[in-house]
Amino acid sequence: MRAARLHGARDIRIEEVPEPSLLPDGLLLRPRFTGLCGSDLHVWHAGPFGDLGPMVLGHEFSAEVVAVGDQVTDDRLRPGTLVAVEPMWTCGQCGPCRRGAYNLCRDIVWHGLSEHDGGLGELTAVRACMAHPLPDGVDALAGALVEPLAVAHHAVGRGGLGTGGTAAVLGAGPIGIAVALNLVARGVALIVVSEPSLVRRTALTTALAAVGVHEPDAALAPAAAPGTAAALGTGAGTGAGAGTTLRVVDPAAEDLPSAVAGLTEGDGVEVVFDAAGVEPAFQAGLRIVRPGGRVVTVAIYARPVAFRPLDVFFGEIDLVASCAYQDDFPSVIDLLRAGAFPTDGWVHPVAFDTVGAAFETLDQAQAVKLLVDLT
Repeated sequence: MRAARLHGARDIRIEEVPEPSLLPDGLLLRPRFTGLCGSDLHVWHAGPFGDLGPMVLGHEFSAEVVAVGDQVTDDRLRPGTLVAVEPMWTCGQCGPCRRGAYNLCRDIVWHGLSEHDGGLGELTAVRACMAHPLPDGVDALAGALVEPLAVAHHAVGRGGLGTGGTAAVLGAGPIGIAVALNLVARGVALIVVSEPSLVRRTALTTALAAVGVHEPDAALAPAAAPGTAAALGTGAGTGAGAGTTLRVVDPAAEDLPSAVAGLTEGDGVEVVFDAAGVEPAFQAGLRIVRPGGRVVTVAIYARPVAFRPLDVFFGEIDLVASCAYQDDFPSVIDLLRAGAFPTDGWVHPVAFDTVGAAFETLDQAQAVKLLVDLT
C-alpha cells in the first residue's frame, strides 16, 4: 500500500509499505482525511522518536472500516462505517486508567505520532474501542476534525466556564480557533483572542462569523464606556453565537491587558486559555485573568517559561493544565452534527501527493489547518 512515511528530519516520502495486520479486538481502516497539526510539525522537524525508524504519521483522521476483528462486539462497527479515531493506545491497568483518566495513562502510545503507523496511508489498524462512528450529517472531512476539536472541548471543560462568562484565548492556530468555537457553543458572553499573525486572525474571524459572531467596528469601540453593551459590541447575526462578543487583538500593535481591562471594567476575564505555548503569551495570561480566575494551558510548550508562584498567590489564580481529551469525542460529534464547528476560513484540504509541500506550508505559517485528502 502507499503511505507517507517520515524517515528523518524534514524527510517524508510517499512509498510502498506493508499493510498493517488486523487485531482480534481491532479494526482495519481506510483513512479518508488526515489532519496535520503542530505535533506532527514538531516530529517532522526532528524525525521519528528514538529508535522507531521510518513511520507513517497521522493521528487526526477519519476513516472507513474495511475489516472487523473476531473479538469486536460493537454492532455499529461494520465494513463501510465511517469513523473518527481517538488515537490513544492505553494500558487500562495503571492508576489513571482505572480512575477513567485514560488520557493520563502511564504507558500511553499515540497512534501515528509516537508509535503505530497512522492515518497518512491507504490502510491503518486500531483497537475497536478507539473508533467512534460518525452519524449522518457528519462527513469524512468534518470527522477528521473531531480529534483537535476534542482537545479544545476538554480544555474548555477544564476552564469551567458557562453561559455568560468571559474568556481570553491566546493564539489562533487550530486549537485556539477550536477553543473559541467551543466557547461560543457554551454561550460565553465575551471572547478576547490575541494573535499576531494576520493569516490566523483572518481565519479566526471567518470561522466565528459562520456561527454568528462578528467583531464590532474597532473605530466605534473607544467612544463607548468600558463594560457597556456598546463597548462590547455584541455582533449582529442569527447563528449560535449571535449573543457572543468577539474582540481580536494583535499583541504586536496593541496592548492586550489594556484591551481586556477596557472590556471588563478593569477586572480581567474569568478564564484564559493559552493555546500559544510561548512565554510572552503565558505571562500575558497571568496579567489579564481576574482575581479568583483560571489560566488553562492547552498548548505544548517547546521551552520552559519563567514562573513565580507569587504571580498567582495574591489573586488566588488557578493554573490548570489540559491534556488531550477524556470522553470528549461523543460530545464533539454531537456538536459537529448540530453545526457548531464550521470549517469556513481555517480548514483546507490538500492532495495526498502534496503532503511534503503541505508540511512546508505549515512550517512557513501560510495556512492554519490542512487536511490531507486520501479519498
